[in-house]
Amino acid sequence: MSNIVRKLFTMILVSCEPGDVRKLWNNNFKAMFEDIKRTSGTVEYHTLQTLRGVNSFLQSMGRSIQEYELPQIDSHLDISNGNQPREIEDEYSINMTLEEYEAANKLNVDKKCTYDIILQHVESKNSGIFFIDDPGGIGKTFLYRAILAIVRSKSEIALAIATSRVAVAIIPGGRTTYSRFEIPINIDNSTVCGFSKQSATAELIHRAKVIIWDEAPMAKIQAIEVVVGHYKILQKQ
Repeated sequence: MSNIVRKLFTMILVSCEPGDVRKLWNNNFKAMFEDIKRTSGTVEYHTLQTLRGVNSFLQSMGRSIQEYELPQIDSHLDISNGNQPREIEDEYSINMTLEEYEAANKLNVDKKCTYDIILQHVESKNSGIFFIDDPGGIGKTFLYRAILAIVRSKSEIALAIATSRVAVAIIPGGRTTYSRFEIPINIDNSTVCGFSKQSATAELIHRAKVIIWDEAPMAKIQAIEVVVGHYKILQKQ
């Protein structure tokens, strides 16, 4: 997986202090941007996205790409390829940790069964709604991380949303439901979401292979109905 190669490359830079950083980059660049090149854009754009991913890992370790003999990120250059909205680019650039990629191998029997069923629907492009009902501390978030990691590793979009800000903080790439779907704070049976059919949010939902809504039962029933109903209306337009 390219994201893991980028992570490993970063760990080598920080921990091993290689003598020829640029040679290490040149020899492994193709493996590091394999997933990124599947998106539309120029070679320059793909290079910048790869550097952006490496720099993100470096920053998580308290370092910066400017410290190494690597192609530098031009802070004045718009790294968007001009073909996709920023919201979609942000989803594609979410970095997952090695632990999250390995999460599927550590699921217990029940969670692994749930994981397999959901992934079967994703891979076969069959729609489905799954409700996971477990007490706190049983491993629901661990399951969510495993699903998000495998879908994102294939350069697909997996949306992670939650009803509360606390839950959002522990889900990679998470956003509150109200923020992601532009739901008004005060809602009733006549409320609609704030995004249109031509908006980036509508395109994001359309592209998503899976949407994980943590703490859904904590949301008002109108919030769930308005998201489902609004998107159905957009599909008919």
